[in-house]
Amino acid sequence: MEKNQVTILGARGSIPVSGNGYKTYGGATSCVLLEAAGEAVLFDAGSGLLNLPQHVRKEYKRIHIFLSHFHLDHLMGIPMSQMMYNPAAELIFYAEDGEQIPEVFRQMMAEPLWPVGPDSFRAKQSFRSIGMSPVALNGAADAGEQSLTVTAAPVTHPGGAIAFRADWGTHSMVYATDCDPDEGTGRSLERFAADTDLFILDAQYTDEEYEKCRGFGHPSMRTSAQIIAASGAGQGLLFHHSPSHTDAQLGTFEQRLQQYRKNISFAREGEIIAL
Repeated sequence: MEKNQVTILGARGSIPVSGNGYKTYGGATSCVLLEAAGEAVLFDAGSGLLNLPQHVRKEYKRIHIFLSHFHLDHLMGIPMSQMMYNPAAELIFYAEDGEQIPEVFRQMMAEPLWPVGPDSFRAKQSFRSIGMSPVALNGAADAGEQSLTVTAAPVTHPGGAIAFRADWGTHSMVYATDCDPDEGTGRSLERFAADTDLFILDAQYTDEEYEKCRGFGHPSMRTSAQIIAASGAGQGLLFHHSPSHTDAQLGTFEQRLQQYRKNISFAREGEIIAL
């Protein structure tokens, strides 16, 4: 029986945080692992990527990594990730413009910012662009099982970003972070995530914080909860927590939310969702 599950490796936004106030929801930045149809798929590669070894099954030789955009908090796990230095690993990276990925890695690890460059990586790497048509990952199809596809959709964020929807068999999930939907783009997100099993959506700000941070590329918790509810998703996870929000604050926000939206919660680092 194939494993079908999502693991939250990192749910924090902007920068990693640590300390006693960040133990429940975690302090690592954006990284989500999907295991489905015989494939291992990562959405973003923030500092949460460093949690991968304790979760991923050893028999995965190939890992697909979908990058929503190139802001540092979504890439910072790359230089220290064990998978990058494993010569037996095959890593397939996807982005809106896949040809940019190697240069982004070089810039991120260039002197004087990092002691070694991406030439030190030993894993087999390939880089692909993803458009708005479904991409078949094919691992399960090779085994005569239901294939896994990933589809991208643009979202509103400074510099641009994309959301991802994964579909396999009768199951699906959506990962949409670093977006600031208005009424029109919010409707588009609702349609993109329609009736999905799991909808992971950016929700960095309170209403008050959002008014002070308009244009920063992140929505309010209220807006995201409304979009998840309108999509008909079976379960919603609010994601990309502000580094200033402690466990106590997020717990209070969650308690208030679940008085009205019992199927929506705040993503917790290390949380595993079976699908």
